Amino acid sequence: MTRRVRRNPDGERRLRRLAWQFTRFLIVGLASFAFDYGLFFVLYTYVGVQYILASTISFSLSLVLNYVLSLKFVFVAKPGRNIAREFAMFIGLSVIALGLNQLILFISVDGLGASPLVGKLIATAVVLVYNFISRKLLIERMGGARAVVPPLDESGPSETGGIRT
Repeated sequence: MTRRVRRNPDGERRLRRLAWQFTRFLIVGLASFAFDYGLFFVLYTYVGVQYILASTISFSLSLVLNYVLSLKFVFVAKPGRNIAREFAMFIGLSVIALGLNQLILFISVDGLGASPLVGKLIATAVVLVYNFISRKLLIERMGGARAVVPPLDESGPSETGGIRT
């Protein structure tokens, strides 16, 4: 006797939305990473800034780019939101991410003997997962923003590239 598996169209839609949102998050993250790693590379390699300080500078500046791009392409700001509170939450999450980034970078370089350029790649990969989960749970769920997703009727993106405000 075989059991029939029931399909859950709403669950499948939610999963597709989450996958599409994560894809956009990765694209925004890639742009932010290119800025972060490029600046880190220049500061460390050509300017001679110590690797932890170079990482702190590049990571911090890339946060602003990531915040703007995230609101434009990944999360939609709700009307009437408290921008100061929203940005403070974003900065709070990012400070934790910076600490995690720096710890992994330090362990990679000073503990495992990796090049700072390789250590930065390792740290970035770990922090990527933390960033998506933390922002999804805290920013969306606390009302600061909501995911940029198509409505339930599965219509395509709006003329503004999918951004719904």
